[in-house]
Amino acid sequence: MVTAQNVQIQAENTVSSSPAVAPRKMVASSSVALPASREGNSPKEPTSSSSRPNNKRSSIDNAFFNAIARRRISTSLNDTSHSQPVTVAHDVVTTTSSTHNLSSATSSLPEEWLYHPMMLYPHTIQVFSPILHPLPFAPSAIALHNNTVLKTIQSIIEWNDTAVDRYRMDEYDGALQALRQGQVLRESLESLVNPIQSNVFIPSSTYTSSSWAAYKSDAATKVEDQASVGRCSYIYQRMDFDEGMHSYKAMEKIDGNNVIEFEEVNGLTSIQVRHDVIQATLVFNVGQVHRRRGEFDVAASIYENALGMLTSVDFDQYELLISILHNIGQLQYRRGELSSAMETYDLALSHAKSMPDGTVHVAAALNCLGVLHYHANSSDSDDEKEDLSAMDDSSTEKAMELFQEALALRKQCLGPDHVDVATTLNNIGRIHVQGDQFDQALVYYQDALRIRRISLGANSLDYAATAFNAGQSLHQKGEMNEAIELYHEFLRVATMKFGKSHRDVAVVLSGIAQIHQEQKNYDKALELYEESLTAGKAALGENHSEIAMLLNRMGNFHFERERLADALKCYRRGLRIEKKVLPPDHPNIIVTYSNLGEIHRQRNEWDEAATMYSEALEILKKKHDGADNAEVATTLNTIGLINDQRGDSCTSLRYLRDALAMRRRLVAGGGSDQSNLDVAATLVYIGTILYRRTQFHAAIELFTESLELRQKFLGKDHRDTAFVMYNIALVHQQRGDYEKSIEFYTETLRIEKVVLGEKHKDVCMTLFKLGEANKNAGKSAEALQCFQKSLEIERGLSNNPSPVVGRRHQSSSPDPAAMARTLTEIGNIHLANGDVVPMMDAFNEASRLYRSAGLSPHNIVVSGQHAYAIDFSFPEAAPAA
Repeated sequence: MVTAQNVQIQAENTVSSSPAVAPRKMVASSSVALPASREGNSPKEPTSSSSRPNNKRSSIDNAFFNAIARRRISTSLNDTSHSQPVTVAHDVVTTTSSTHNLSSATSSLPEEWLYHPMMLYPHTIQVFSPILHPLPFAPSAIALHNNTVLKTIQSIIEWNDTAVDRYRMDEYDGALQALRQGQVLRESLESLVNPIQSNVFIPSSTYTSSSWAAYKSDAATKVEDQASVGRCSYIYQRMDFDEGMHSYKAMEKIDGNNVIEFEEVNGLTSIQVRHDVIQATLVFNVGQVHRRRGEFDVAASIYENALGMLTSVDFDQYELLISILHNIGQLQYRRGELSSAMETYDLALSHAKSMPDGTVHVAAALNCLGVLHYHANSSDSDDEKEDLSAMDDSSTEKAMELFQEALALRKQCLGPDHVDVATTLNNIGRIHVQGDQFDQALVYYQDALRIRRISLGANSLDYAATAFNAGQSLHQKGEMNEAIELYHEFLRVATMKFGKSHRDVAVVLSGIAQIHQEQKNYDKALELYEESLTAGKAALGENHSEIAMLLNRMGNFHFERERLADALKCYRRGLRIEKKVLPPDHPNIIVTYSNLGEIHRQRNEWDEAATMYSEALEILKKKHDGADNAEVATTLNTIGLINDQRGDSCTSLRYLRDALAMRRRLVAGGGSDQSNLDVAATLVYIGTILYRRTQFHAAIELFTESLELRQKFLGKDHRDTAFVMYNIALVHQQRGDYEKSIEFYTETLRIEKVVLGEKHKDVCMTLFKLGEANKNAGKSAEALQCFQKSLEIERGLSNNPSPVVGRRHQSSSPDPAAMARTLTEIGNIHLANGDVVPMMDAFNEASRLYRSAGLSPHNIVVSGQHAYAIDFSFPEAAPAA
């Protein structure tokens, strides 16, 4: 078998680009007599608007025809009735007489011989057997047929090339018209040559459409409803920015080497044509046009059709197959169908690994699979996560492994400064961000930023996207000035590319506003939030999920500033939008209901708070079909606390016990450390209610179990551990077990000093309670020491602002009433010891502090009696001792 080196052929008269005609008319009207070489001949230019430029492919490929000639030049027919030798000069098959061309050689042949059905399929061995079918002048007829086939293929190649050129210039209508012309010629070619038969490749889906009209009709029924985009909270693939998910966005060319083979049978050369490759390439290219236009459902249908057309796959066809698979996977990914996309990209990876020199394709597939695992780990959809978990561990670790492998291969075959290397570096940075590893993320982002700046320029969207990513990492690290600089760099490019009314402009403005909010520049922050909201509405309309997210962020801003009414308005506006554009069980709706509930809770509007959280609970129950779920348990717990705050302890206990039971089941089913800590928290809440009901035995059992869990999962020196120990000490104190109480208060104090420092408000309170316990135990000296230390810390709070611990701000101002109570205790101990002067000093200061707090000095209790009962007189401005 002889394979052509290149089938870029141009005869004098090409097959018409009009709709396919009968083979008889095509051949009868053809003149194939050509000189040995014709430089500069080009096909007849179409008169339609899709006319293709002269691509200067008119010269005859000598290597190609010499390859044919070498196989035919010395061949003679066994048929004795035809003894004239045949010579071949490039694309012209003639007799030995220089005055006879191919047309004249066949002019005396009966028409039925020229168009005999078997002559149209010369690859069948019976056609060429002189014993079975002795045909006079058969070589000339075959040459005429072969030349017609070659000219038709060449025209198809050129129409496809024209479509590629138009596509590159964004002339999509022209590209589609050129592809239609190619399809018409391909259909006519099918009547000339049977397809090559090869190993059958079975794609994931099979499509039987066999004509252009069928593809167009099938695809047209699936035009994407653009109005539905607003209902999607998260379109995975942003077409503006490169994740490496669309590396195969170019059209495919048709290579003659891959679609034609020549075979010699009994001295005659036959042509075998890969119709499936030609057809799949043309149809795939149509899909590329529709995808570029944003008609994604149409494109997806066409890609699947192209995949179904490939009846066989060998090394020559892998690139086309991989291009089709990548585009199918990219659109599945765009729709959020991660599990389907993974299957498609896995198939692409398998074929890429089978390719000789397929390293680039392997790296591209690995990168795409890494992106899918990255998004699967952060997916909002529980159903999607369950589907993915059945296939593989869709974790950040798996994504990182795939990205690192892709990075190594890309550096190896493309070099360290290639833009595809930058794409994978950027993706690895995102993985580190997902794990809160911002220092590591910045290393990758900065390298990607350097490559993209050099390769793409500082006005590239991909450069800007990496700048934004790096800015987010700096923001998280608290390096606000550097972060805001990179945010502004993204804003510069986005505004230049998109204008001010664009979703990404809105996003970055919101990020800059958040920095100003954290820097306490509230007026500037609010101005930017409003600007962000205006840009978002202009780009997306009033009713879009991203507008609701912006409103939620503004609600958080107002909540932080204790503008609860403004926060409530923002959350309500956001909720109205979310209920219009999101599925009823979407996580954002649940969050907004919870935020509204918290606002009402802060305003002591218990009924409204309970209603909002109950709405969230109902959605969660429906979403999870009544199954145990951590979010459901948390919401039950919150509603229980709200009912406790509004004084309905019975309803509170019912919700809290339901929450506890569910959380215990989740732990029994293999729950995380957090699940165990959730159980510990609910135990404390229930124990507190029972403590207030004087059910001390039950309360202490619950507190003790909670303590064991917190010590196990948080350690002994943790603030939450100290909190439970404090509660246990309170119960022992109320039960009269003062020694046990002192033991637990002392341990609480030790932990708080380690975690919070010596001068913290909580340390002050624990010292006071420890002093009470010692006093009750008759240890007056120890009690006095504890009260005095507590008073010293309380007085110093105004000069010693307490640090932020776990993002919880402690009051930095002293509490006059708390100091008055401590002074009262000190005065009573001095009274019991007979120390009258320090006693009077303590009581006098306590009286003054009660008055400054707006309380009556009658709150002072002396030896179990009110101060006025023993006729103490305290001047209004009594000096502090």
